[in-house]
Amino acid sequence: MEVIASVDGNGKVLSISQNSFEAWKLSADELVGRSIFDILYPEDMMSAQQALLSATFMKQPTQFECRVVRRDSIVVPMYWTAQWSDMDNAMLMVAQDHIKPKGGEDPYKEARETMRFLMESIPMGLFLASVDGKIDFANKFLENLMETGALGLSERLIRTVFPMDVRVGASGDSAFAAYIDKKTQMRVLTAKEREIPIEFSLKRVNIGGLPMYLGTVINTTERFELQRMRQKFIDSVQVQLKAPLAAIMMHIELTLEGVHGNLNEQGKRRAETILKDIHEMLAAIESILEVNKLQSGTFALDVAPNNIMALLQQALMAMLYEIREKELVLEINGPELAVMVDEEKLMTVVMTLFANAVRFSPQGSKVRVQVIDVGNKARVEIIDRGPGMTEDQKDALFDPLRQPTVTGEGGAGTILAARQIVEKHGGNMGVISHQGAGSNFWFELPKAPD
Repeated sequence: MEVIASVDGNGKVLSISQNSFEAWKLSADELVGRSIFDILYPEDMMSAQQALLSATFMKQPTQFECRVVRRDSIVVPMYWTAQWSDMDNAMLMVAQDHIKPKGGEDPYKEARETMRFLMESIPMGLFLASVDGKIDFANKFLENLMETGALGLSERLIRTVFPMDVRVGASGDSAFAAYIDKKTQMRVLTAKEREIPIEFSLKRVNIGGLPMYLGTVINTTERFELQRMRQKFIDSVQVQLKAPLAAIMMHIELTLEGVHGNLNEQGKRRAETILKDIHEMLAAIESILEVNKLQSGTFALDVAPNNIMALLQQALMAMLYEIREKELVLEINGPELAVMVDEEKLMTVVMTLFANAVRFSPQGSKVRVQVIDVGNKARVEIIDRGPGMTEDQKDALFDPLRQPTVTGEGGAGTILAARQIVEKHGGNMGVISHQGAGSNFWFELPKAPD
């Protein structure tokens, strides 16, 4: 009998097959949420922990013997196979109620069968292939995706199923180097000659001492369609919103200059209000276009060592008028650290965060800028005493499909674009905020080498 389970990095059971009751007198409902170590024989616990650590770090199946204590206190010997899955962020485990074969029996066969059980339990396309590129086993999920029917994929060469750039006669890593530990987007023909987009990757694994390849195939049809719809939306924003708004803005500016006649004071105030609103709308549209550019990969960086403190001071000088107008007290502290950045792009990030802090700060309040050395990164914090944000507003802040409400801080488009720029630099960005207690927008960037 075999019991199949998945556990998290701390050993907590995430899922387990229903036959756990038949094997151990413990139902699946009883075990989910508990530590797998709770049911192991105490004397075997240390070796089990070591085996799971090995499976996590070695990224290959690990086999070990470990006894289980049933509900009725009977101790049963089990033979375990564990394999860490980065995709599921979990350890996949198979427990068999017999001991590992000894002597001259073939360990590869048993390990391969165990791997098959694991692969069949995962809802994504998976296959095992030999180093010469021949598919040894494909799970049902992949065969259904490829519409193979009873023919299956076994014994076929990988390069005849997937459109790979592989030199004829090459094998092993020399043939598949471009696909190992990488995600490749491609389009494949199913057995019914239906073209579908997929994400393809290969990983080296060791099955019972035999080196093999584990292939992963993900259907990206929905993702592809979403990207197409997003691009269609971006194109419509560009044509149907940006251009007309720019034309309206130009006419209002000409009207304010008196080209179309003179306005009274009330008319001027209304025109200036409309002009300000259009400026903000155009800025939001530019942010949407910028985020799309970042996400589509058409965004290039020209990085070089830059003094982060100097860049911050330069950005603050550019906003001196707005700072003085609100009578804000400005405080900037920290070491002068060199970071690897595109100066122009980072200035966009800093100006966005400063503008946000100034906009939402109460008259006469303090804005504090702090630079912190955090090992191989430099951290910048911009802290204001504005209205702060609710948890929902913080969640919406970095969601491209949502906007924070006007009562909270942040502008989803511009802040989202700023975070995308920081992440393109290999950094990260976030916010610490509570409603009524201000906000701390922070970002971290890699330091320049000494």
